Amino acid sequence: MTLPIEEDANLEKWLQDLGINGIDKKKMLAVFTHPSFKGIDPAAEDYERLEFLGDAVLGLISAEELVISSSETVGSMTEKRKLLVNNETLSRIFDRLKMGRFLRKAIKFHPSHKDKANVVEALFGAIFLDLRYDACKQLWETIFRKIGIPPRRKVIAPSTPENAQAREAYLKFYHDLGLTPKNAKNTLQELCQKQNLPLPEYEELKRNGPNHEPFFQVKVTAKLFKKQPFLNYSAIGEGRKKCIAEMKAAERLCDQIFLPYIPQD
Repeated sequence: MTLPIEEDANLEKWLQDLGINGIDKKKMLAVFTHPSFKGIDPAAEDYERLEFLGDAVLGLISAEELVISSSETVGSMTEKRKLLVNNETLSRIFDRLKMGRFLRKAIKFHPSHKDKANVVEALFGAIFLDLRYDACKQLWETIFRKIGIPPRRKVIAPSTPENAQAREAYLKFYHDLGLTPKNAKNTLQELCQKQNLPLPEYEELKRNGPNHEPFFQVKVTAKLFKKQPFLNYSAIGEGRKKCIAEMKAAERLCDQIFLPYIPQD
């Protein structure tokens, strides 16, 4: 089962608009095939192998960009690379480029941030195989120029710039509080309790899909530091269970403030 003729033509134009020419059609079909689609067509090739390769390609592109454009420490560059190619950024690329219209998936399946990021990584994997590394770099630059992603965003922190010194200062603060890494929700809760601050609050923003297979979007909000400015911090997470969405939101909030936690599968 392939894309309808009209969608195939739209995909070709979409690629041309991004300056991509000469990609094998079979690879492009795999790029936009989620593993859930195998329930409809067991012979379909999904994106997983291309995504594996594309993840490494994007890691190399972002690492090269940071080494060439800055003289920061390895620790600082590692944090910036996470912002450049994390699931949140890549899923925004998926949405802004309207890639969902080409996605082959199970009928009632709702792609998560991770699923969307996988498709973007698979695209870079396919481009690397057929057009090599320079074409991948050119596409990354095109994405940044056309839609302003990845964002040049700063880590939200009270009166502190995003740099290696800031990260070390936060880690020392957490160490002095006596925090020990747990899952993100428990770690945020402990951070608040240690400072006698209100506990983080989780708000369900959306619930999509059928009752037997819902998909949740949750926002966490918290005051995390006693010192001025006394700011509200927030982050959004998504998942097929409310508890998963809450955990994802908590993990993103921890990432904002360099708070160590134990990731959950």
